[in-house]
Amino acid sequence: MNKKAFIFDLDGVIVDTAKFHFIAWQRLAASLGINFTHEENEQLKGVSRVNSLKKILEWGK
Repeated sequence: MNKKAFIFDLDGVIVDTAKFHFIAWQRLAASLGINFTHEENEQLKGVSRVNSLKKILEWGK
């Protein structure tokens, strides 16, 4: 079989990856003793990973 194209889902169009991002951030926050909520996670939508980490660290003081 000759493959002529591939589909890459980089922004959650085909697969909803938001729940996995939340779980990953929550685990990281918990390892630092920070409670990370769904409400805070909503504030990270559209934010870069570096800036998301900065926000989580700010929330955890």
